[in-house]
Amino acid sequence: MLDRERIISYLQWFILLALFAYDGFTYLPEEMNFGLLKSAYYILVFIAFLFIITLQMRIGKVQYRPLGKISYTIQIFFWLYFIRLFYDFMIVGIRQEIVTNPFAAVFLYANAAIVPFYGFYFFKLELLDLRKLNTAILMIFLSMGLISMSYIVTGKALDYIGADGRFMGNASMDTIAFGHLGTTITILALALFYQKDIRLWHKLLSAGAIIIGLFISIAAGSRGALVALIICFIAYLYMNGHKMKILIGLPVLAGLFILLLPILNDILISYDNQALDRLYSSIYDPNSMEAGVTSGRNILYKHAFENILDNPFTGSSLFIKGEYVHNSILESFLGLGFFGGLLYLVIIVYVLIIAFKMAEKDKKYLFVSLLFIQYLMYSLFSRTLSMLPIFWLSMYLVINLYATENESVGDHTLL
Repeated sequence: MLDRERIISYLQWFILLALFAYDGFTYLPEEMNFGLLKSAYYILVFIAFLFIITLQMRIGKVQYRPLGKISYTIQIFFWLYFIRLFYDFMIVGIRQEIVTNPFAAVFLYANAAIVPFYGFYFFKLELLDLRKLNTAILMIFLSMGLISMSYIVTGKALDYIGADGRFMGNASMDTIAFGHLGTTITILALALFYQKDIRLWHKLLSAGAIIIGLFISIAAGSRGALVALIICFIAYLYMNGHKMKILIGLPVLAGLFILLLPILNDILISYDNQALDRLYSSIYDPNSMEAGVTSGRNILYKHAFENILDNPFTGSSLFIKGEYVHNSILESFLGLGFFGGLLYLVIIVYVLIIAFKMAEKDKKYLFVSLLFIQYLMYSLFSRTLSMLPIFWLSMYLVINLYATENESVGDHTLL
């Protein structure tokens, strides 16, 4: 008969992998509709959380992990966000373009941001093998990437890389998500590749995944995904102690890239691929802001700033005429006013600091830290916080692993 600790360990694995798999479904082509399966996943995850809590209560000695004052900041923020989201969707009746069921959107946000926070209190993270978790998550996202790539190769989403650029491709798959999927695969593979004492098959898997991830990031034609990839790579070098290489090499590489960008763009254009064309236009075309290259973000940002100044204390809404603002910082100030916006800034700065500290201390934390940075970048270029479950999950993993590490060495003085 299984003991309680082993059952808790299995349930933890199920919860984490199910949540990561849920996010992976959003990267698949539109015709692969997993709406019902996604909802079923969250219901099962919620039940698994209840099992863990019940088992821990039955043991009788539940020791809450000390997370410091930041836990109060996070709770105030996500409850304020929940109230605003509920008010916008259910009371005001705002209809968002990609939300078909407002109640489901509120439910999924609660299960992505709120339930995991309290559920993690009952996790025994010391039972997790982080290298295995890194490998498992990489396999999940790599599988999603290969499935999506097959749709392009077989012609089912060829408009996506055709002469009309990625905008035509949005009818077949979420091209922005596809680009960020490539970035996620790349950083997970990098983190695994440079772990100590890993087996040869880990090395081969990681090397192959890096190549596939880079290909997806470039082919997607998403500037946000490319910028996220560059920032994650810089963070990766910093976490591995290559600070001088960053200071010396980064300006040189940036200059070379800008100089070579027209040549690289012409090569891709000759193959009917506009992956770098929008990035090229952003840098070299002074009229790109008016030419639609910003995908309308400049207009959204302008309206967001105006609304923030008009409603500095209470905020106005998480959306502008039913459209999310494509930047999580602006979204926080827009929907929750200056108080909510400042809370969000405090949270992300705090988590970034401890993410770097953890990864510098022990490379087993590298993938968790990079995941948070990647999904933070994702939130700054696209999406809304209510639709980024891995943003919240990676944040909670960082702060709970940090607290567990401090607890193991008897240091309870969090930042």
